Amino acid sequence: MANDKQESETEAESADDETEREGERVMSRAEGAGILREVADGVENGTIDIEGENGFMVAVPEHFELEVEYEVTDDEAELEVELEWQMEDGEPVSADE
Repeated sequence: MANDKQESETEAESADDETEREGERVMSRAEGAGILREVADGVENGTIDIEGENGFMVAVPEHFELEVEYEVTDDEAELEVELEWQMEDGEPVSADE
């Protein structure tokens, strides 16, 4: 099992110019809540700023699609929160209301 100090981050770029950044680590509820608050503040302000070695900034449009998914199996539970929007010429585009 992973400990609090273990961290995994990846960045991948595909042939169709898609970039994906992902990181995961084990943390306390308080640490996780703090990160989620930073993301929520960034959404509200229009820019999410993820710090760290593989950090990045994301411009968030005024309107976007939000998906929340909860999945339980015999040995694992997963909660995913996904924000999605269209991009045009490298810029975020608000979703239709």
